[in-house]
Amino acid sequence: MYRIGVVNFEGATTEWEQLQAVIPNEWELIQIDNDNKTFCDLIILIENSLEQVGEVCGQLIQVKNEADSLIWVWSAFQNEMNRIVYLKLGADGVKTESLKLEEWQLIVSNSLKRKRVTVKLEPERTVQEHSCEGIILNHRNRSVIMNENEEVQLTNLEYKAMELLYKNIGKTVTYEEMYKVIWEEENKERNFYRISNLIFHIRQKFEQEIGTAETIRTVRSKGYILNV
Repeated sequence: MYRIGVVNFEGATTEWEQLQAVIPNEWELIQIDNDNKTFCDLIILIENSLEQVGEVCGQLIQVKNEADSLIWVWSAFQNEMNRIVYLKLGADGVKTESLKLEEWQLIVSNSLKRKRVTVKLEPERTVQEHSCEGIILNHRNRSVIMNENEEVQLTNLEYKAMELLYKNIGKTVTYEEMYKVIWEEENKERNFYRISNLIFHIRQKFEQEIGTAETIRTVRSKGYILNV
């Protein structure tokens, strides 16, 4: 079963109905909003008007940084310049009227199958617990397993943050260290809102899945520490 997430910026139903009509039985189609980081095999961004180019570009960059999903843009327009921009930003393809639905479905099905085979062939890298109890980081799934069987699914950036905290368990990881490792660049302006926002979303997931957000503790004005 493949999970297909759809971002429909304007909420128009035509493209959504086309998708529902063409998808194979082994595809699970779900609608997601711009802020919902659902774990999907494929994400489709539906462009209903030329005014949405900026939104599509922003979402492309965000998804590319935070997910391993295939990304396709469904556009209602034959605009070569926009198509090139989307491909340069990391889209795996752009679906317009010139590409028939059946052909598109076959292209994507082949890509999904190849992606799944590649994942199976990759050696499983799991960061196992050492001196601490109750936490396992699963690199392949980008997840944290708590209390042996409670799994919390993370985005790429969230997993990077957790992996860094785990490697420094019991020690404070500063905002500067986290920013440099997660975004692979220096934060010269010392604006650490992105880190705070990232940790906020991780805590939200912990609260929803395991009933507590105390796994990550804030060290005021310094950074964060993994509290297990």
